[in-house]
Amino acid sequence: MAEQALLPLYPQLTALGTPAPTASPSRENNDVEYVPLAIGSVLNRCLNPRLPFRWTINPYRGCELACTYCYARYTHRFFELTRWQDFERRIFFKRRAASRLERELRRRDLRRQPIAIGTATDPYQPAEIHYRVTRSLLEVFASVESLELSITTKSPLILRDLDLLTTLDRVHSVTAQVTITTLDPGLARRIEQRAPSPQARLRTVRTLAAAGISTTVFCMPLMPGINNDEDSLAPLFAAARDAGADDVVASPLFLRPAARDRFLPWLRSEFPALEGLYRSLYGRQDYLPTVQRDRLMAHFRHLRLLYGFPRRRAARG
Repeated sequence: MAEQALLPLYPQLTALGTPAPTASPSRENNDVEYVPLAIGSVLNRCLNPRLPFRWTINPYRGCELACTYCYARYTHRFFELTRWQDFERRIFFKRRAASRLERELRRRDLRRQPIAIGTATDPYQPAEIHYRVTRSLLEVFASVESLELSITTKSPLILRDLDLLTTLDRVHSVTAQVTITTLDPGLARRIEQRAPSPQARLRTVRTLAAAGISTTVFCMPLMPGINNDEDSLAPLFAAARDAGADDVVASPLFLRPAARDRFLPWLRSEFPALEGLYRSLYGRQDYLPTVQRDRLMAHFRHLRLLYGFPRRRAARG
């Protein structure tokens, strides 16, 4: 996909050039700085038994999409970058990630072990157009067999790699998760400031599904009083079904301290009437208590049944 075709999705790319063959210590796109990151390992073991994957890969640290609720903001504090702006304006791309992955795959037998790409930051954020870290990792996976790969993104840029994904799906199990928190373009722009529009993401779901890639819509996070009511969710379910999604999955907002530093001031500005509710719900904990969680998820669970999700896919021939 040519860069010009992506400018309507990522208007902030207009000033971004192509990096030199040898990466400089850092480079800038308006107010965003890109920094190469030396790494010891690409694969990170997931120790949480409640999550459906064994390994995670995040090609980038930080995320330019600037979603107000992003839980992964805490990761920049490992670099002593404590301002919330740092997470979305100082993006680390993992240098030589593909060669590291090749080495790790030679050492480990990962057959039938779920590997999730993009669990913290979007693997198809704007930096991927130029650095192609995600693409290089997928090319490495083409050299092995029998893995369970999943990719989570908000970006139509994943369609650039559709040829590779369909090839991978013949030797692995490949699934895509496209995050769509709302179909309201105005609300989406407020909560996910630099992310592609909901309609662009729906078209991505439709194209992936038509190509035979198992595709789920992630309605994450559900936020009390913002995107959890039935009037907001029902159109999303209808659109996901029409686009050919296999499932729609949701989870409630959780607020680590680093995410709270960004989210609560934004909430005070955009939804001041909700500030008291959020401070009572999240004042002493990062996660919603069970009773409030069940209440928040009630409309979603009802609609998931009503619209017939998950949908059964025909068995492969």
